[in-house]
Amino acid sequence: MTSAVHLDEGFAPLARLLRASAPGELDEARRRIAKLDRANLIQQYRTAYTANKLLAAYLMAEELIERGTPPCFWHETMALGSANLAQRRILVLGDMAWLRRWYPDHDKVVRYQRIRALLTGPESMFLREAEFAFYEGRRPAWQLVKSLSMTEHQQWDAAYLRSVPIKKQTASTEAMSKCVLDALRENLSKTRRVSFGLAEALASADRQYALWLCSRMVKDGSPTEIAARYLQLTGSPIARWTAAKQLAKVRVALREKGITP
Repeated sequence: MTSAVHLDEGFAPLARLLRASAPGELDEARRRIAKLDRANLIQQYRTAYTANKLLAAYLMAEELIERGTPPCFWHETMALGSANLAQRRILVLGDMAWLRRWYPDHDKVVRYQRIRALLTGPESMFLREAEFAFYEGRRPAWQLVKSLSMTEHQQWDAAYLRSVPIKKQTASTEAMSKCVLDALRENLSKTRRVSFGLAEALASADRQYALWLCSRMVKDGSPTEIAARYLQLTGSPIARWTAAKQLAKVRVALREKGITP
């Protein structure tokens, strides 16, 4: 990565950080980022996020957004309530950039002119209005969600911009996650055959866990929507009927362990 992403940022506006980069430096950084595979891209984003590097995280976020990976899947955890102020700024800008890119008609349902400008204006306007909306962290997530008129589906896409009910569901999923993964791994490890070794059993359990995680984000349990979420999470497509079949197995395995799916 070039020096463009290692400036002393403090809380300077992101637009100023972008302008401060040497001519061609950002283009070169973006070219390098575009060459990263999915796993490395997400890991480098997480490194920048953990280090409070706004510019680096924003450049990684741009590429992840273009690849169709929503912010909720950029992090190791889906519950990000403990993020510091610098990290909340990174999260909010990423969530808003995703909304702007993948919901081009959303401006038609928002009430405020500044929000419409954020969604439809040039990047300079987006950055200015997004930073204004963030208001140095003084506006809570639920207030931003309300101002943006975000649907439940859009809130699940987001990493941070979630209402209280969605945050509660996220926290519940997070609390169950380890028990669910352990139960699925134990179940498949016990039932593996000679042609189905331990490594393959654990990999299958991880795929089932990913499907369970996605199912927790889909209100009506639609296999089509769960399969779409699975693709976003893993980068691997799955047929809707396969998703439904595997989730049925997951529910049986979890109920045997006394876990409500």
